[in-house]
Amino acid sequence: MSLKISVYVPCYNAERTIGACLASLIAQVRKPDEILVIDDGSKDRTLKIAKRYPGVRIVQHAVNKGLATARNTGVRFTKGDLIASIDSDCAADPHWLRILAEEMERSPDLCGVAGAVNETERGTIADRWRTYHMRQHYGQSVVENPRFLFGANTVFRRSALEAAGRYPPVLRTNGEDFEICRKIYAKIPDAKLRYLPSAYVHHLRRDTFKSIANAYWRYQTYVSWARPHQRSIARTLRQTMLCLGLVWGAYLPWDFRNKQHGAIWISLYITAVLPWLQFRQHMDNRAKVARLKKMAESSRTAAPGN
Repeated sequence: MSLKISVYVPCYNAERTIGACLASLIAQVRKPDEILVIDDGSKDRTLKIAKRYPGVRIVQHAVNKGLATARNTGVRFTKGDLIASIDSDCAADPHWLRILAEEMERSPDLCGVAGAVNETERGTIADRWRTYHMRQHYGQSVVENPRFLFGANTVFRRSALEAAGRYPPVLRTNGEDFEICRKIYAKIPDAKLRYLPSAYVHHLRRDTFKSIANAYWRYQTYVSWARPHQRSIARTLRQTMLCLGLVWGAYLPWDFRNKQHGAIWISLYITAVLPWLQFRQHMDNRAKVARLKKMAESSRTAAPGN
């Protein structure tokens, strides 16, 4: 007997791609038992477009709460034994859900599976740089127990997500996929995850110089900045150098070897911008820590008996 499978789509200001995403879910060979859109406080036409698609249920956040919270809402409001998710800037291959669901049904010991993300937008230098250096897949072979499953397209067993607990709400834009896999491995004895390249979605994202630099910076550093904490400028400098070292030590040589000379401009742009992004975040973190200290001192002063 087939397991019931729910699909949810977390989205925020996704008017350009949400239609293609939902159309691809409706066209799946293995039909989902339900499709949910988790609208995370969008300010564009995302909600209006999503309402055009029959059979799609919408859960709306009044304000933007971030990706991890949107995923928690998706898990909470779905009913299936299997919980699938796809990013709002992706369109699924017609066999995507069938392949992942059948893998889960064949292997009851599997906690989760995920497929590959095929970069379809390659019209600009920034898009091509993302394709080369920010891949969301593990290649063309099946991978057992990868470090984590990329969150753009996954299917988890509900019981595994319930055992792992919530996605950390503090992770508003990045890292929530890594954290939920880490928690599954930590909390479920002999947990198994699997990557299947034959199940894939098409990534419809478009980048500019500015957006790809921000995306790379968040991808490399976001989790470390998510919670305000005491942090020395030396640590921030070390992190900055590690990020730039990856660009200069790996990405630039690859671009030269493969004659992707246009991509060199992105690497140079990131080299110029990333230190500023790090400095700005360092100062913002410092201000947040100061505010938290002030609030704590005020609470102690206001406490009875003081």
